[in-house]
Order: sequence, then C-alpha cells, then structure tokens
Amino acid sequence: MIQVHNLTAGYGKLEILQDLSLSFGARQLSAVLGPNGSGKSTLMKAIMGINRIFAGSIQLEDRELVGMPTEAISSLGLAYVPQRENIFDELTVLDNLQLGSRSLPGDERASALDELLELFPILGRRQTQRAGLLSGGEHQMLAIAIGWLSQPRIMLLDEPSAGLAPVVALEVFSVLKELGQQGITLIVVEQNARRILQYCDHAYVLREGRLAFESTAAECLADEETIKGYLGLR
Repeated sequence: MIQVHNLTAGYGKLEILQDLSLSFGARQLSAVLGPNGSGKSTLMKAIMGINRIFAGSIQLEDRELVGMPTEAISSLGLAYVPQRENIFDELTVLDNLQLGSRSLPGDERASALDELLELFPILGRRQTQRAGLLSGGEHQMLAIAIGWLSQPRIMLLDEPSAGLAPVVALEVFSVLKELGQQGITLIVVEQNARRILQYCDHAYVLREGRLAFESTAAECLADEETIKGYLGLR
C-alpha cells in the first residue's frame, strides 16, 4: 500500500535515512524495529511529510507523497499518532475526541463517537476528566482514539507502549489488533520487539538509517542473528 524507494531523509542538513527502500502491505500490521537512532521515527515523519526529504520517493498506491503538505497527506486517509504531544492536556477527554472527529460530517460524528466508546470503554468513563490527568495507558488510548476518529485507511503509531507497565501495554496491543481486524493498515514503531512480533504480520529492522532485515514476524523471531544483533533479545 505504501512504497518507499531509495529514500534519504532527515532534519536540516542531517541525513538519518540512507537510500532506504521498503513497502508496507495493505491491511497488515507492520512493525518497524531497531535500536535507538536507527531512523524509525524519521521514517514515520517522512511518510507524513513532516521532515526533510533529500532524495527518493514515497508512494501511496500510485500517488506520490513527497512534496505534499502534511494536511494533504492526512486527507488521503493517513493518521499519525506521535510518541509525544499527541493529546491536548488542558482539554477534557470528550473535547479531545470531538476535535478528532471534526473532519467527519455531522451525521457521522455522533455514530463514530458511539462506536469509539465501545472500542475504548475507559474513555467513556473518563469523558469529563482533564486529559492531562489520565494514566499513561489511558493517555495512549486517547491518542490512538483521536487518530481512529479520522476514519483512516492507514495508521502510523510511534512507540504506542513506551513507558507503560506490561499489563497496560498488553491492553494497547489488544486495541491495535482490533484496529487491524477492522481492515486498517497499521505501521507501528515499537521498542518492545518481542511483544509486537506476536501481533504483527511483517517486521522491518532498521540500523543506522538502512534496512537491515525484513521478514514475516515468525521468521524474524526465528532468526538468531537478527534477534541478537539488531533487537538485543535473548
């Protein structure tokens, strides 16, 4: 669904991604893994038109994304949930959700919010609470919910389980699985490699801005060199 060809991208004059080529399949949960500084978040921002592209191409189906402003990319059905600054702390949970649904027609907005509260029941119980007072897990649920409310075809999530207790992280991964079952294409940057490999269809391992390894999740877990050399597991 998304094709990245010979992409070099970064910030200012600094090139982080180096001649990177990979593709993300439709209706799959794809994990982007690798050590800190390998370019995972840079790839997500490049797809969304947030950082500098030095060379290469990013295509959504047959549509070139390089050179498009972020709002135009978003309008094609992409939703990005960054690791930080992904909700409005001073607003209530409901206010955040209403902002997230602002692009929907009025007759669809109420039904979308009702469906969302079935998917994220904890947010229904916290509707009137100031978002900045949510727990870490609730915060992430709200950020994901805001992205979902744009009714995207593709969701990009950067470290959705970062800083969460293991049991809370499991709840987040369970929600991602549910989103995948709805047919949404998911691209997830995640430090908890072992856990996300239990949920994803395909895995990409970056190292120093380049693609070091790609395979199905099962093949990735079975590859000792990748596990030890790139993911730091076992």
